[in-house]
Amino acid sequence: MKAIRQCFYPGQLNARRQRAGTQVVAIDGALRLTYRDPSLDWLLNVTVPVSVNIEEGECHMLPYDTFVEIEVLGPSAVNGLVGVPRPQYSLVAAIGRCAAWIGCHGRANAQRPDKRRTQGVTRD
Repeated sequence: MKAIRQCFYPGQLNARRQRAGTQVVAIDGALRLTYRDPSLDWLLNVTVPVSVNIEEGECHMLPYDTFVEIEVLGPSAVNGLVGVPRPQYSLVAAIGRCAAWIGCHGRANAQRPDKRRTQGVTRD
């Protein structure tokens, strides 16, 4: 997991798209995270967003890929950590990439002309 240390200031709204499994830690103050369930985005403003308050020293992990707004609760700046998970590759995707690589190289070898036939050598 790649952790990014960031300072959040009062009155500023820090908004960004985050992947599922991203962890937000409030180091020396309180933060508020606001996000929506992405499966309900088509309902626009009909759905109520999820709002989570993180106290000093607490952590919150995002359950799904979503657009998150991070703001400070209180009058002073808050240092925080945003831990972004590394991309995970499934076994099925790895097998697919391997099959594509073999298929690509197999076709290249099949299209190469046979040297014996082009030189006129025949076998008995």
